[in-house]
Amino acid sequence: MPLQGRLVVIEGFLTNKEYPLPLEGDFTIGRNRHMSIPILARTVSREHAKISFRNGAYTIFDLESKSGVLVNDRKVTMTVLRHGDRIQIGHVKFRFSIQEPQKPSAPPVEVLRTPLVIPPRPVPPPPPPAETEPDQIAAPYFTAEETACIGETIGGTKLIAPLARSRRTIIYKGTQAAYNRVVAFKILRPEAAAKPEIVSWFIEGAKRASQMRHENVVAPWGGGSEEGVVFLYLPFMENGNAVQRFSTAVEEGIPAARRALEALVHVTRALEFAHSGGTLHLGLRPSKILFNEGRRAKLAGLGFDNSTSAPGARITPEIATYLAPEQLGTLGDLAAETDIFSLGATFYYMLTGRPPPRDRRQRIPSPKLVNRVIPDSICRIAEKMVAPEPEERYRSYGQLLHDLRWALRGEAWPHA
Repeated sequence: MPLQGRLVVIEGFLTNKEYPLPLEGDFTIGRNRHMSIPILARTVSREHAKISFRNGAYTIFDLESKSGVLVNDRKVTMTVLRHGDRIQIGHVKFRFSIQEPQKPSAPPVEVLRTPLVIPPRPVPPPPPPAETEPDQIAAPYFTAEETACIGETIGGTKLIAPLARSRRTIIYKGTQAAYNRVVAFKILRPEAAAKPEIVSWFIEGAKRASQMRHENVVAPWGGGSEEGVVFLYLPFMENGNAVQRFSTAVEEGIPAARRALEALVHVTRALEFAHSGGTLHLGLRPSKILFNEGRRAKLAGLGFDNSTSAPGARITPEIATYLAPEQLGTLGDLAAETDIFSLGATFYYMLTGRPPPRDRRQRIPSPKLVNRVIPDSICRIAEKMVAPEPEERYRSYGQLLHDLRWALRGEAWPHA
């Protein structure tokens, strides 16, 4: 069972009062009396912020408030919360904590028959974020079953810490002593590994992905199975993904816009390489763009069947945000223009730090409405990439690269 979060008031009204956070639905904060925590102060907007439990972690969102949301004294638009984080809404300060949800009685523990799952044991919460590392990336929390394998060695890889998870897979950070290197170790979740069609999806995808040898592609180094655990291992990307690196794009201004443009050039080259071999991504979103130790952008997920009809696939609202209209059931064939739309929607996030909204006609507004410092040349590129009709988008990656490189050379960028 997931660990349950709580908010404790540490400054402001009702100091030391605790608010348990739900595992389903939104927990809202604002001046409106119908909020989960109403704060009747002029410094607080009517609908100021919300906290949602998604993908095993609590995420806080700023609902376009006037005074903003501060996490550890830094203004954020969206960020994953971790144990010990300090949250400020107006003049009220909270501390976020994680603890086991209260249960009326402890049910018997059922041990799943998989080498990666043992009976749950207490997992102490991690320490609060270090004040000397403001750029440290917050990691989602994982269940006791998912962390129980930490310290074990599977396929020659010693697991160190969980990194990410999806409906079908879990990714761990690991070390391979034989090669003296750190890797990202990806395995099928036990419930997915019990389904032959998903195992086949994973193995075939790993084989195709291993052939994607390009400087801007994250390709597996190897894989296999051991005692029923199907796995592959990839290069470990030290600087996280685009979700984390561009969450404060508005606050960073022009420098963030330039970094987003540079990253888009690298990812576009990766997509062009894949398309030349007849491969589409069909699942591109900010979490698929990773950054290595040199902060160079690389694309993950190429080679796997990321379509909405793949075994075990599920279109969540977070994924649907970045899918082209033709992937959501409307007319149109899947082609390079499909991935260009998803790349454009991802570009919107990298420029604004927010998921792209859409109207009923599948139109995404200009990122300049959120981040006014973005040069017009970049806005025109982003707007063309996310045109609802495929024929209105860029028709090739060569055209897109031409405009991206022109924007990099033509704008007067700051030196800092």
